[in-house]
Amino acid sequence: MTRTAVTLGVAAILLVGAALGAAADASATESTAETAVEAPSAVITLGDSYSSGLGAGGYLDDCDRTPQAWNNLIFGSAVTDRTLLACSGAAIPDVAQQVQQLAAIPGAGDRLITVTVGGNDAGFADELVNCLVSFLSCTRREAELTALIGSLHQPLVQLYDSVQAAAPGDEVIVGGYPMLVPDPAVRDDCPALTALLSDSERLMLRRLGVLLNDVIDAAAADAGVESASDEVVDVFDGHEACANDPGDWLYGLKISWTDATEPTTASASPQWDVVSAFVRDSFHPTANGQAGYAVAFEEAWDAR
Repeated sequence: MTRTAVTLGVAAILLVGAALGAAADASATESTAETAVEAPSAVITLGDSYSSGLGAGGYLDDCDRTPQAWNNLIFGSAVTDRTLLACSGAAIPDVAQQVQQLAAIPGAGDRLITVTVGGNDAGFADELVNCLVSFLSCTRREAELTALIGSLHQPLVQLYDSVQAAAPGDEVIVGGYPMLVPDPAVRDDCPALTALLSDSERLMLRRLGVLLNDVIDAAAADAGVESASDEVVDVFDGHEACANDPGDWLYGLKISWTDATEPTTASASPQWDVVSAFVRDSFHPTANGQAGYAVAFEEAWDAR
């Protein structure tokens, strides 16, 4: 009888243990299902060259759109419906026209709409060229550029509002910009920045980059949309433009000659056309940088 009782007790313990284990497995499965984040039904990308794919090569048109752009990488095979409306050189008024194209695309409700804009309005491209080719320090323009960036708040709020109106029910995530250059105190030897870009100019570019992202974040908050600025900066930390090494996800000064068959954007200034074509991909994401942008926006989507 004693042996029988012990046997029955052991069996009961095993049955209870098995039941508890099954319950734990079911709970873990349920928890995983609850925390799994579904991908959007589609991704539509508006904005400037940081969304069109400039830097990745293989451009299809004069907007520098490319199959290598991060729009075509985000969420991998989980998303098959992608639309790239972004265009190199786009400022806020240009993206407002892209919003009209967005409004004409059916299927609003569970898509992801992304926007990167503000860098051209702040004159970053012109200022980088100015810093690289001028014999005078471009830091003398910091106050002027600071005021210009600050003035972008309300135009960005209005733009973000218009995006939401054009895509009701969709998730809108706006993106900031990575720090273009590393802190010289962290990484000083940067041959792709040339000796023409001083430490003080690099620090100024970083301060202005932080300010622009802050303005984008504040405008996003006022418009009630998500911002991926922090995620972008974090992903690119340590991968800023420096030496054009594989670990640099942003090109520094990158000399290039445009193929005669490759689309280009002409401006009213022939001199600027020569300079911009000569450094076309400079300070834009490499192929690794495109993947980095995709990761940043995925993180922002997961955290919303």
